[in-house]
Amino acid sequence: MGSTEPESVKRFREYLKIESVHPNPDYYGVSKFLVEQANDMGLSYQIVEPVKGKPIIVLKLEGSDPSLKSIILNSHTDVVPVYREKWNYEPFGAERVMTEDGKDYKIYARGSQDMKVTGSSYLEAFRRIKASGVVLKRNVYAMFVPDEEIGGKDGMGEFVKTQEFKDMNAGFDVDEGVPSFNDMTFTFYQERTLCWVKFTAHGNTGHGSQFIEGTAIEKLLPVINELTSFRDKELTSLKTEFSTSQMLNQGRFTSVNLTQLDGGKQPNVVPATYSAVFDIRISPYRNLAEFYAYLENLASSNGVEIEYINRDTESSTTSFEDSDPLHNAFQSVAKRNGIKLNPMIMPGITDARYVRAAGIPAVGINPMLFHKLLAHDHDEFVFESQFIRAIDFYIDLITEMANAV
Repeated sequence: MGSTEPESVKRFREYLKIESVHPNPDYYGVSKFLVEQANDMGLSYQIVEPVKGKPIIVLKLEGSDPSLKSIILNSHTDVVPVYREKWNYEPFGAERVMTEDGKDYKIYARGSQDMKVTGSSYLEAFRRIKASGVVLKRNVYAMFVPDEEIGGKDGMGEFVKTQEFKDMNAGFDVDEGVPSFNDMTFTFYQERTLCWVKFTAHGNTGHGSQFIEGTAIEKLLPVINELTSFRDKELTSLKTEFSTSQMLNQGRFTSVNLTQLDGGKQPNVVPATYSAVFDIRISPYRNLAEFYAYLENLASSNGVEIEYINRDTESSTTSFEDSDPLHNAFQSVAKRNGIKLNPMIMPGITDARYVRAAGIPAVGINPMLFHKLLAHDHDEFVFESQFIRAIDFYIDLITEMANAV
């Protein structure tokens, strides 16, 4: 790879330098950048703001037949926080560092993998298609949405309810995936269901030297123990049923993690209140209503309060018929690019779940192969060559799907 930096990489790095990081993401900085890109390409765009301060930017590659269902390419603009002391590079410096063998470059930045590389690939694919003068049959939209990293409720969750989204007449959503460590690309057609739940117990308080009964922690511990036991059973089932492919099959099982435990003011005072927050990702093979009833019964039987911080109430899947032209186009592009598709359930959550719930097929994919997965990790990076390759993949995918009838 030559030392001259491609213009596409310069633009990618510019996007990475915008600190759209929680808890105070610079969404308007992102909006300004994307509008500049759209104007530079001569593309129409719209800014939709269902929730104040959280703009959604949509770029349009206009097709010749707007009566056909459109293709949407979705990416999120927010990134997770960083521990700067753990990074060897400035997290928002987007440094371009040559690899040891001198054959490639690494682009270091928070969001380089999750998921600004994908959004930038969309932009560059649009740029080249527009510059070529080729007009595709279907309208194609690139969407840049906020808040995915905190559940997406105020981002895609609200956007799918708007008339602007409905007017896009979407027939297929290409959404978030992850890099592959080999030559098989994960294609996510379904996701586990999000449930962030808080249990709060109230009890007697007093001096820490006394045998005080009926304390808050006494009420809360059975809840913690039960969910820990549930977690152990799910993990055992995963290890037993998929001993050699646990990572690929996590999405089949329900994960439970205690993420916050709060209570107490000082060492010698028994807390009057204790709370525990769990991050639960519910398997699509479980009945949601029954699982939520299980949590609520667990709370009531132990005399504790339950609060859903964030939860989804439905789970949708994307299935295809062999006669579906968009599915066939998706498959043929992957094959042509030497990508082996590995359908699986997304173990986490993405904005695709909102799109599926709106009745639109959605598949998550990331075409980067033989790449270390570093989403949310220290020193997150992407190989420059993989970014450039991804642009070619999306040009091929957009062209094939937009012309499929």
